Amino acid sequence: MQALAQQTSSLAGRLAEDLLKAWLSGDAVKVRAALERSISVPIDAYDTGEQERRDLLKAVAGRMRKYPDLFEGHSQHPEWELYIRLLGHMAPVN
Repeated sequence: MQALAQQTSSLAGRLAEDLLKAWLSGDAVKVRAALERSISVPIDAYDTGEQERRDLLKAVAGRMRKYPDLFEGHSQHPEWELYIRLLGHMAPVN
């Protein structure tokens, strides 16, 4: 139970949720801003679990950022489904 509570209060989880919501909104400006936040927010080096979640988020955001058109990439590249699923998995359950 403690692990679940810790995950829901995770900064990485909230950033993943923000990125997923921005992508679902279809607003490229919001997505780019969420991608940059996901990559640039410092990691708490004292929490290994949070560090691992942040590393995963940074990797996903870094890959997504490489696509010039974020909304056409998912239909042409099968890895987009994986990115979105990972973000959904990392986002806290409300």
